[in-house]
Amino acid sequence: MPMTDNDIKTDYNAAYDSAQAYWSTYISEANRDMEFMVGDQWDTAAKNYLNNRRRAALSFNKIRRVVKLIEGYQRKNRLSLKIQAVEGSDEATADQLSAIIQWQMQAMDGYEIMSDAFANGALKTGINLIQPWVDYSQDPVNGDIRLTRIPYNRFLLDPMFAARDLSDCGFICRREYYRKDAIRSILPESARDAIKDIKPKGAMDTKYLGTATHAVNMWGGKEPPMRYDEYWRRVYKDVTVLFDKMTGEMVPWEGDKDRLMFALQVSNGRLEKLNMVKKSVEMTILVEDIPVYTGPEPCGMDDYPFVPVMGFFEPEVERSELKMQGIIRCMRDPQIEVNKRRSKMLDMIDSQISTGWKAEEGAVINEEVLYRGGQGQVVFTKTGKKDMVDRLMPPDIPPGLMQLSELLDKDIMEIPGANSELMGMPESNNVEVAGMLAKMRQGQGITILQDLFDNYRLSKKILGRKLVQIVQKKYTPAKVMRITGKPPAQEFFTQNFGKYDCMAVEGVLTDSQRQMSFGQLLGMKQMGAPIPWSAIIDVAPLENKDELKKAVEAEEQGQAQAQQKQMQMEQMNMAMAQAKLSEMAAEQRRESTQATENAADAELKRVKTMAEVNAMGFDRYAKLLEVLAKIEQAQAQHTAAVQSEGVTGAYDGS
Repeated sequence: MPMTDNDIKTDYNAAYDSAQAYWSTYISEANRDMEFMVGDQWDTAAKNYLNNRRRAALSFNKIRRVVKLIEGYQRKNRLSLKIQAVEGSDEATADQLSAIIQWQMQAMDGYEIMSDAFANGALKTGINLIQPWVDYSQDPVNGDIRLTRIPYNRFLLDPMFAARDLSDCGFICRREYYRKDAIRSILPESARDAIKDIKPKGAMDTKYLGTATHAVNMWGGKEPPMRYDEYWRRVYKDVTVLFDKMTGEMVPWEGDKDRLMFALQVSNGRLEKLNMVKKSVEMTILVEDIPVYTGPEPCGMDDYPFVPVMGFFEPEVERSELKMQGIIRCMRDPQIEVNKRRSKMLDMIDSQISTGWKAEEGAVINEEVLYRGGQGQVVFTKTGKKDMVDRLMPPDIPPGLMQLSELLDKDIMEIPGANSELMGMPESNNVEVAGMLAKMRQGQGITILQDLFDNYRLSKKILGRKLVQIVQKKYTPAKVMRITGKPPAQEFFTQNFGKYDCMAVEGVLTDSQRQMSFGQLLGMKQMGAPIPWSAIIDVAPLENKDELKKAVEAEEQGQAQAQQKQMQMEQMNMAMAQAKLSEMAAEQRRESTQATENAADAELKRVKTMAEVNAMGFDRYAKLLEVLAKIEQAQAQHTAAVQSEGVTGAYDGS
């Protein structure tokens, strides 16, 4: 049974009252955090005390420096949001989704909005919301995805939520103030006629006190803005799902029971009907406290279109002002003491005469000299009146007060986790040693705040998943091709692709997908990949790429021709070397053949000799050997005598 307008208002007011009762203390503390950030650091009682004593409420804002330090680090080290395929999934589809998401983040200034949410939420107050929505003002068919940052004091969450992705959040209430024509532009088409007769009341109610009250109280136009309330609540619906036993796919069934029975019968047992409870989100819009629309989430995500950017979040803590904090909360007490001590020192100086003269009437010749300042002033006195003129010396500030002030300044830096290296100020006078330790100490300082950056990265990934869902639901193939230059891949519009086949990750931030591709190709080229320069130039963010591409192609052609000639010369040299080797091998074979023939001849001669010896007989062969031995002996004696005569002659000649 659908809810009536009274039921919707009753449900909304009950949700608002419970959330306001719980979060009111947190909102008060968050308001005070923002006051400290902008320099309003004295409470009303302290201001009245100082005013009654004619003293100014001076603020020496040390908090801003620490907050801007961490904020600047995040902005300087931004990472992009891209979509990466899971291992074994379709790379082409993931690349197209990544190109669209990166284009979207640049087109809607997404990184700047995320940084603003980090600074104002995680650092200053503890939480901000990022809302992706579809703007149909420029593209009535597809729409354009936009991002809106919602400050801490313009929404209320379910007090029972504990998950950082709001998956367990029962409801969300938020309020804005818009003009009537602006409300018509953002309402669903079916609800635009419902606000024709609604007129702005021009008076504030008791909800969201302090939220954009100036929009009504200071409005100078003909028609004040109207209250625009959104009430989001988690709903659970009974749905029927068809389960394919062969493929494991599940498809929601939206037809009637007769068609369902027919589908089950013709499937021959392949399909099975499953009844399940589906978690979804329902949206209600109230204008001037009048419900004008109730329906599903407009982007088709079946989930809250909000991404929280949180600071320190402790779900186990009961008190709301302690459960959610930014880094300012822990610096407020030291900042108060710094202001008190500095004001005390200045009051001590201002309340006493710093320097001057004390003289009796008529003791000085020219009394105007007593009112002059500067160095080298001479005061002439009348005769016998010198002792009546005394110098007044300025008082000294107690050194302990100065040391206490320095200690408090140091506490403001150290309590939130910062150090002097993060500010670019090394503590050591040895610049070389300080330079080597600066990076280490800077990394340690950021490590203390790592949970803040982890929460921010988680928020970015959640946003990436929601953007993928919106793109798949809202963008037509024509717009996909207009953004990427290619038709959508086969699995582009598969709703489960973003759940199982790809994930949102961080990458190097560039101005466009083309620049990222250029950096990736250039890195692969430097590692030695065989990528032609023409492919790199195609994606390079350069002017006059056509002329450069032609010059590079001409150079590559010249290098190719030179390499071809060099290869031809190398082939000729190799052929000549092979011919030479063949010739040498043939010569070796001839020499080997000749040696074989010589060996055969020698063996033949030896055999003939042995045959002749056998023919001679053994006695004749022995006599022949004896004769040969005597001949060799005679030759040896002759050679020794000749050598002896040569030595003697050389000695005599000396």
